[in-house]
Amino acid sequence: MSEACHILVIDDEESICFAFRRYFEARGHSVEVAASAREGLARYRERRAEIVFLDVRLPDGSGLEVLEELRREDPAAVVVVMTAYGTLETVTRAIRGKAFDYIVKPLDLDRAAEIVGQSLASRAASGKTVQTLPAGGERGAVLIGSSAAMQDVYKRIGKVAQSDAAVLIRGETGTGKELVARAIHEHSNRAGNAFVAVNCGALPDNLVESELFGYVRGAFTGADSDKPGRFELADGGTLFLDEIGELPLAAQVKLLRFLDEHIVERLGSVRSIRLDVRILAATNRDLGRAIAQGQFRADLFYRLAVIQIALPSLSLRSDDILPLAAHFLALRSAPAAPPPITPQAAELLHDYAWPGNVRELRNAIDHASIVSAGGPILPAHPPDSVRLAAPAGDPAEPFARYLDAIIAHAAQADGHVYDAAIELLERALIDHALRETDGNQTAAAAWLGLHRNTLRNKLRDLGLPSDAQ
Repeated sequence: MSEACHILVIDDEESICFAFRRYFEARGHSVEVAASAREGLARYRERRAEIVFLDVRLPDGSGLEVLEELRREDPAAVVVVMTAYGTLETVTRAIRGKAFDYIVKPLDLDRAAEIVGQSLASRAASGKTVQTLPAGGERGAVLIGSSAAMQDVYKRIGKVAQSDAAVLIRGETGTGKELVARAIHEHSNRAGNAFVAVNCGALPDNLVESELFGYVRGAFTGADSDKPGRFELADGGTLFLDEIGELPLAAQVKLLRFLDEHIVERLGSVRSIRLDVRILAATNRDLGRAIAQGQFRADLFYRLAVIQIALPSLSLRSDDILPLAAHFLALRSAPAAPPPITPQAAELLHDYAWPGNVRELRNAIDHASIVSAGGPILPAHPPDSVRLAAPAGDPAEPFARYLDAIIAHAAQADGHVYDAAIELLERALIDHALRETDGNQTAAAAWLGLHRNTLRNKLRDLGLPSDAQ
C-alpha cells in the first residue's frame, strides 16, 4: 500500500492491538488503539481515522452498537468488524450497519492490509466510501457454523438480502439450501410477508403449471373452482423454487416471462395478474450440463443466476461438525439440557466424511439421541453408517473417490475412456470457476490461468453457454 492512513483499532485484547501497531506502522501507517467502546468513540471524535477495525465483544458494550453510533455521527466512516464468534446474525447486522467489511479471528493481517488498500482505493475513486445495504430490523434463520466457508456464505446473504434480484443457491443435497433461502427472506424487507417454498422435483409434470400459476374454474376436468397458484400466494414476499433443474420446459418459459414482466396467467384464463414476488432458486444439478442437453433454458439460467451462492459440503467445513451436532442435540433435548458428547464420540463425528452433509448429520444425531436414552453420546450411539465407516483422514481421499467415480463413468464411453474422463474433469473445473466468479468469464479465465478466448472455446466444445460476459 503506497498511501499512508490513520487506523483506529477498538479491541480489548492487547495482543491484537500490538499486532496491528507493529504490522501497519512498519508499513508507514499511524495506528491508534482503544480498549473499550467508550474510549473508541472518544478517540474517533478527537481524530477521525480513515479506517476503524472494531471488535464485536467489548468490555463495556457491543461493537455493533459502536458501529451504529459511528455511522450516525459520520456516515462516511469506514468500519471493519472483527469477531471470533461469527454467526449469521452478527454478519448481517454488521452489513446492515454499513460495515465496510467483516473479518474473523484469528486475524490474518495480510487480509486486513488488503481491506485497508481497498478502502483507500474506494475513497480515491469515488471521493467517499462505497454505499452498502440500508439498516434494518434483526431477524434470524438457523444457520450454524463459524468456519471461513460459512462466513463467506453469511456475508453473501447479508449483501443480497435487501436486493430484489433473483438468487441461485447451489450445493450438494443436504447442505441447507432452503435454510439459506429463508435467511435471505428473513433478513429482507419482505420478512413480514409470505415465504412460499416449492420443491419442483416433487410436483408431477402435469400439475406443475397449475400449482405454480393457479387455474380458473373449468380450466380442466376437476377444476370446480378458481385456485390461486404459489406465485399469487407469495405476492409481496418470496417464492423459493427448490430443485429448479427439475422444472419442465413449459413451466420454464412461464417463469422466464414472470422474471421479465412480473405477470402470471392462471390456467384457462387470459387475464394477466401483476405480482410483486422475489424469486430464489436452488439446485444440486449441473445446470450447465442440463443446458447442453436441452433440459434447461440458457436464458432462464442467466435470469435466475443474477446472484449465486455456492454452499460448501460439510466435509469442507469440518470445524462446524461438532457445533452443528451440539445444536441438533439441544433442539432434540429442549427444554431439558442436552446430553454431552464424549470426546471419543466427538472424534468419530469429526472424522466421518458426511456424504449426506448437514442433513445426514442431523439424522445421525437424532439416532444417537434415541439410542443413548438421554444419556451422554458415546461412540456406540451413532448409526452404523457413521460408526463403521473409514475415517475421512487423508484430505486427498474425497478427490480419490471422485476420480474413481469419473473413471467408472468414463469407462462406459465406448473405449474412449481418456477423452471422456478429461471432458468430465474439465467440465467440473470450469463449472467451479464460473460459480466462484458469479459467472464472470473473464474472472473465471484468470482464476484458471487461461486466456479468455481459450475458456470460451472450451465452453463451446463442452456444449456450455459461451455468451460474452
